[in-house]
Amino acid sequence: MRKSTTFISAVLTTFALVTLYGVVSAYRSISTVTEASAMAMEIDTPTTAPTLEPTVEPTITPTIITPEQAAQLAAQVVGNSNLLSAESANLNGTDAYKIVFINNDVVYVGLTGQILTVQIAPVVVNVAPPAKTRNRNRDNNNNTNVASNNGGETENHDDHENHDN
Repeated sequence: MRKSTTFISAVLTTFALVTLYGVVSAYRSISTVTEASAMAMEIDTPTTAPTLEPTVEPTITPTIITPEQAAQLAAQVVGNSNLLSAESANLNGTDAYKIVFINNDVVYVGLTGQILTVQIAPVVVNVAPPAKTRNRNRDNNNNTNVASNNGGETENHDDHENHDN
C-alpha cells in the first residue's frame, strides 16, 4: 500500500476509537449518576405520610383563532369563498376579525370563533338606458311612412254618403 493510504487509514481508525471512547465514558457517567440519585432517594424517604396538596381545577382558556381560520368560518356562514380582506377590528368594544368579501358582504368573527354579526351587501341592479335608434333614411326627406298615390290620382274611401232629400 501507499504511504498516503496507510496514513488516512490510521487517522480514521484513531478518530473512530476516540469517538467510541467518548460515548462509553458518557454512558458510564450517566449510569453512575442515575444509581447515585436512586440511592439518595432511598435514604431521604420520609417516614411520615406525605401531605396531599389541594388539586387545582384546570381553567378553560378560550382558543384564539387565526385570521385564516376566521375567514374560512365566515366563508362557510355566507356561502361565498371570494374573500377580499381579513383584518382585526373592534365591534362594540369586542376584539374581532372583520372579513370582507368581494361582493361587499362583511362578517365579524370573534377571536374565539363565534360569529358576531353578518352584514349582507344590498343587491344593486344596474339597468342600462334603452339605446337610441338612428333614422337611417335622412336623405329621403322623411318620406318613409308616406304611401304613394299612383301618379296623383286620389281615391275616396268615405263610407257614408250625403243625400239631400
